[in-house]
Amino acid sequence: MVSPVERDLLRSLQPGATIEVVSNIHDVGAATPGPEGRAGMLFVGGFRHTPNIDAVRWLVTDILPRVRARRPGIDLHVVGSHLPPELRALGGDGVHWHGHVADLGPLLRECRLSVAPLRFGAGVKGKVNQALASGLPVVATTCAVEGMGLVDGSDALVADDADAFAGAIVRGCQDDALWLRLAAGGLENTRKHFSPEIARETIAARLATLPRG
Repeated sequence: MVSPVERDLLRSLQPGATIEVVSNIHDVGAATPGPEGRAGMLFVGGFRHTPNIDAVRWLVTDILPRVRARRPGIDLHVVGSHLPPELRALGGDGVHWHGHVADLGPLLRECRLSVAPLRFGAGVKGKVNQALASGLPVVATTCAVEGMGLVDGSDALVADDADAFAGAIVRGCQDDALWLRLAAGGLENTRKHFSPEIARETIAARLATLPRG
C-alpha cells in the first residue's frame, strides 16, 4: 500500500493479509537555495483531477485575498494541464497560469512556498513529496499530508480553514528561521519514508521471505 493509513484500512478488512507500505519514491535534492531571493507560492496539479480544481478555486477565491490583506503583492504560480477556462477567469493580477511544465526545477528553486489546499482525495500526494524532496517548504491541509508522517511546524505547516491556511502562508513568507526548519524537516521526511533506499529495504525484506525454488 502507498501509506500506513491505507495499510491499516486494508488490514481491518483482511486481518490475515501480509501488507507492506511502498510509497512514492523521490531522490532527495542536492543543496537548494535558501529563503533569500525566493518569492511567491506554487501549486502543482493536473485539472482532470477534481480535488485539484476545488483546491485552486478555494485558494484563489478565499485564501489568497486573506494572504494579500497581510502581505500585498504576493504571486501565485499554478502549474497543471487541462485548466478549466472558468477557473482561469478567477485569477486576476498576480496569478500565473503555467499549464503543463516539463521541468519544475526553476519554480521549485524560485518560489518561497508550495501550497496544497486539498479538501478531499486519497493517497500520498506527489505534489507534496516533490516539493519536500526539493527543499521547498509546504503549507497543506490535513488531507494533503495524509499518511506522510509530517509534523506541523517541523516538517510542514498544516491548516484546514481559510484563515489558518492564509496565516500559515504569511508565517512561511516572513520567518526565515521557520522556513529553514521546514525545509530541513521536509528533506529528512523524504529520506526516512520516500527515498529509493527505504523502498528497496521494504521490497528486499519481503522477497527474502518467499520460498526459493
